Amino acid sequence: MKRVLSMLTAAVLLTSALRAAVPDGGSFSSQPGQVDWRATALRARTVCGDIEREKFVATQMSAKVVARAGNVPEYCRIEGFLPSEIGFEVNLPLAWNGRLYMHGNGGYSGEAPAAPYIQLKRDNALANGFATAWTDTGHRASRQPGGTFAQSPVALTNHAYLAVHVTVEFAKQLSAAFYGHAPHFSYWDGCSTGGRQGVMEAYRFPKDFNGILAGAPTLDWTSVMINGLWQQSATKGSGLTVEKLQTVFKAVMSKCDAIDGLKDGLIDDPRQCVFDPHRDAPRCAAGEDDDTCLTQTQADALQKIYDGPPKGPGMPNWVREYPGLEESSVLGANGGAQWILTRDGSPNTLAMMADSWMKYFSFGNPAYDASKFDFIRDPSRARAADEQMNPKPYLKAFNDTGGKMIMWWGWSDAALNPGMGIDFYDRVVANYGLANTQRFYRFYLIPGVSHCAGGYGPCDVDGMPALIDWVEKGVAPGRLGARRVVDGKTVYNRAYCAYPAATRYQGGDPEVPANFQCAQLKTDEGVSNR
Repeated sequence: MKRVLSMLTAAVLLTSALRAAVPDGGSFSSQPGQVDWRATALRARTVCGDIEREKFVATQMSAKVVARAGNVPEYCRIEGFLPSEIGFEVNLPLAWNGRLYMHGNGGYSGEAPAAPYIQLKRDNALANGFATAWTDTGHRASRQPGGTFAQSPVALTNHAYLAVHVTVEFAKQLSAAFYGHAPHFSYWDGCSTGGRQGVMEAYRFPKDFNGILAGAPTLDWTSVMINGLWQQSATKGSGLTVEKLQTVFKAVMSKCDAIDGLKDGLIDDPRQCVFDPHRDAPRCAAGEDDDTCLTQTQADALQKIYDGPPKGPGMPNWVREYPGLEESSVLGANGGAQWILTRDGSPNTLAMMADSWMKYFSFGNPAYDASKFDFIRDPSRARAADEQMNPKPYLKAFNDTGGKMIMWWGWSDAALNPGMGIDFYDRVVANYGLANTQRFYRFYLIPGVSHCAGGYGPCDVDGMPALIDWVEKGVAPGRLGARRVVDGKTVYNRAYCAYPAATRYQGGDPEVPANFQCAQLKTDEGVSNR
């Protein structure tokens, strides 16, 4: 029972990060660009209840009209199950803009459609004229918490890649039946697990979506889980606390804030921040240990977090953490501490998820003890699920279909190191060249932003207008806008260049995006992730 509760706790923490992404910005929080998606010229041609009588592949299906509420228009909600227990929800507004919007999951998925952040994503898209689709990926966490569902090969395949594909195909069939034709354009939007799902679609099912918005995708689950175990091992018994992390954060900013040419409370590229916790953080005097300093043991623990686990076979070089993620003024508000520490010394969020991963994905043994994981011998042996779970950097077919993808990541993401995204993008570029890659796939890194949302930087990131313009008008995105507004006051108003270019300050008001320019990194500025 204790293990089940731990896995449920991890799921709640992970989805809370995604839930925070919706009300304070996220998709459709910006004004449309060249395409006004709010125009709803199309009308339903079928009575909602009649959909139930159509012959579809669903094993169970119900349809009902949901009345207008606030800015969410009247729509037809269709929910049920597809073969092999894939739960779905499709929502068709009676007045439609001709587009389908599908949003992703968090953590191990298995959410119910009534989950608050799923409802927010759905309602936000409906309010902008989109039909929407969602899947639980073939299991419900309330019955199969954490990774327990992976004991079933069918459930694992559904979760890894098949459920999204099957659901979006079904949603298009329902749209055709309800409106008289299929969507003109289909878009994916997800972060974390949802980001991975989007990239996986581009890799495995390149015709499913015209546009994919992928935030902080979990492109290598096994490496992330190993890092969670490593951080738990590094901090256990060290006395490192949330308050001490905040002290370290202040020291990091004092040393590295200005290295990008602007002292603005942000580090544009934390890879350039050379921070030694033994030398650069306040040290406790002999016999002392309070929130304003680090002991030798605590400095050692933090250095282990920065370095990551040993880089032997099966362990890529990007598995580490960059300085600047330590900001943890509020535990549980998606700061660094949420992923690295707990108040009572119990396993951190990633470690709880890793315990389940090792049992059910890596070793297929529910009795496996993750605390015994050998960081030298086991990384290469723990990759049983990689072939199914990890998208590969072969995206030619997606490009050939005319698909477009925008990926973005927060530099202060303590759950999923942005180095994972840099590594993946670099491998795509190695396959197709930078110019060809940027014709269909662009990647943006935003300083001071935590996992999918929150942090101390410009965390209101809306890539949807740029994606829609790229897909429907052929207007490739230049810089990606990102803002932070607190109590009605704009703290940051920035626009970031696509990787591998750097966003360089040119002088003047830093909250005027025109005062920055894109500059290619010099050779010695690049940092290898492999």
